[in-house]
Amino acid sequence: MNFAIIVAAGKGKRMKSGENKVFLDLLNKPMLYYSLKVFQDCSEINEIIIVAQKNDFRKINEIKNKYSFAKIKNIVEGGKERQDSVYNGLMSIKNAKNDDIIVVHNGSNPLIRENEIISCISSAKKYGAAVCCFPLKDTIKKINNDFVEKTIDRTGVYQMQTPQAIKYGLFIEGYNNVKKRKLKITDDVAVVESLNKKVNIVECSYENVKITTRDDLKIAEGILMKRNNINSNFRVGFGQDSHAFSKDKSKKLILGGYIIPNETGLEADSDGDLILHALFNAISSAIGERGLGYYSNPMCKNGITDSREYLKVILKKLKDRNMKLNNLSISIEASKPRLEKHTGKIIESLSKILSLNKENIGITYTSGDNLTSFG
Repeated sequence: MNFAIIVAAGKGKRMKSGENKVFLDLLNKPMLYYSLKVFQDCSEINEIIIVAQKNDFRKINEIKNKYSFAKIKNIVEGGKERQDSVYNGLMSIKNAKNDDIIVVHNGSNPLIRENEIISCISSAKKYGAAVCCFPLKDTIKKINNDFVEKTIDRTGVYQMQTPQAIKYGLFIEGYNNVKKRKLKITDDVAVVESLNKKVNIVECSYENVKITTRDDLKIAEGILMKRNNINSNFRVGFGQDSHAFSKDKSKKLILGGYIIPNETGLEADSDGDLILHALFNAISSAIGERGLGYYSNPMCKNGITDSREYLKVILKKLKDRNMKLNNLSISIEASKPRLEKHTGKIIESLSKILSLNKENIGITYTSGDNLTSFG
């Protein structure tokens, strides 16, 4: 098995934020979200342990529950120093075998990629220990009393980052040695170095930096915006659709591509999926295209009644403009049926159709209180 220890026990003194920096906002989500998300989604990670200050446990549990990070199995209290926190996390693992891999990662390194985690694990399996890093690209000088003393030869000098991966048995042996010799270490593979054993390096992207200052936070925001194709060309579109219930009681009610069980469908030449119809018009209006009927009517005459096929037309036009959906907000007004219990299934269906994270899709309902023809 492969266990991940996410270190989130810092106090953020250099950030001067007044709170643990891993909870600072990074594109409308806490910084810690991004580190946890990539480990949650990583195919090579079986369990996640978070090391944190005790007074942060509640916030971490809220993040875990909100984003369904099911791999998180334990939250452990951190120690005085980072090496103490990692040790506490290591000791909390009760079912590890000597050759299992322990991957340690900083909660404040939110830009790690899954392939880098997998490469680090693979290297640790082969060599016993591995660390993600990148070569120094700036000139480094030693300073004495505010004056340059000498220039450091940067040949073969690398900047260590996380994740750092070590076989469980070797990790335990290394920590026992560190404690016995009362050594101070600043990263995890140093425990292996203390045994005079080799650590393999895995070069990672320069994007994988630890967020320490406000400037780092701004840089991380820029990187995430580029990754997610978020730019100043941000559009907002609104779409609306309405249908009466069909007199054909055998017609199925389809909303967002999901068939609502035991409910009569909507009157339409198509399948009557008004969520996808409204979404089509929202996207179309945002990018300056024509309404749904312009494209769907000819398709319908050719026997295409699946609204997902209509949606593909406008999604292709969106892609052709090098744009993509960021989030989706849906509001449904109807006195019947009661749809709240189907929300999860509708969102799951939309997430698959749109390749959009489920947490970026919201649906609300109102009965209308009999004030409109819909309520």
